[in-house]
Amino acid sequence: MGNWREKLEISIVHPGLWPSSASDVKEWEHSVRSVLEDPFFERIEIAPIADQQRRQQFNEWLRIANMKATYLLQPLIFGNGYDLQSSDTGEKMLAVNRIIEAMDEAVESGADRVAVISGPKAPQEDTEAQLDRLCDLLLLLDQAATERKLQLDLELFDTDVDKKRLFGDSTMAAKLMGRLEKQTTNLSLLVDLSHVPLLRETIEDTVFNTKTWLGHVHIGNCSTKRDDARYGDKHPYFGYPNGCHHVTEVTRFLQALHDVGYLTLERKAGLGIEIMTAVDEEPGLLIAGAKRTLIQALQNIKVDGRKGVS
Repeated sequence: MGNWREKLEISIVHPGLWPSSASDVKEWEHSVRSVLEDPFFERIEIAPIADQQRRQQFNEWLRIANMKATYLLQPLIFGNGYDLQSSDTGEKMLAVNRIIEAMDEAVESGADRVAVISGPKAPQEDTEAQLDRLCDLLLLLDQAATERKLQLDLELFDTDVDKKRLFGDSTMAAKLMGRLEKQTTNLSLLVDLSHVPLLRETIEDTVFNTKTWLGHVHIGNCSTKRDDARYGDKHPYFGYPNGCHHVTEVTRFLQALHDVGYLTLERKAGLGIEIMTAVDEEPGLLIAGAKRTLIQALQNIKVDGRKGVS
């Protein structure tokens, strides 16, 4: 493996690091610009931008900074309680129409990718029936994304710990994508390292099961200790005392991604850093720590019998 900058397109997930930017325009502008001005990153992953003028300004900033963007629709889905596999046709189509509308906003904002998640798991309903409805909806969303020249990433989430989504474990992901791969054009999977322990999987199994359909990955941390304040899908910094991931686990993730060919694609492989800022934590320090964790992990990857990357 050559220089990692030639192999990886590194991004940062903006909303979790600057939660107050959702309601504070000045904080949003300052934080977005701080990412765009950082040459370490080639992509920013941004929550939906409600104001049209700000979308157009963001698009201009991307162009000037030579930056790419992913429009994250997870906040939209969570915030409105959308259920993409609802048995209620009206409820499901409300979600579809709003997501497609948000795709138009993504294009206006200059984004070339959008990311979605499934609806909540309904334990009282048959899982296969829910998956069938999710498949139908994903076909619609894939068509809409393809028409807008957007890549559509479907993220794996925990199914019974915190967010409790229907779609999460890697075996289910492989099954669903196997059903859809001949009918979709721009649909791929987003695998997040932070969700692996919450799904009670191994890093290697998750990567192997999803390798054929990987479109983007996130590195992040989580805590599985119930008495910890950041238990669940809270994305603490790497090395958090009650967390699951630090350099060793990020190395395993990257090694697995290399071994299945994700890090040796003809195009740059997308890798996003996702951290959520807690009270009294500074985003700048969290980002610096994450960069160091990633660089150390990259140096530990074994390539053709040799350790490390240049």
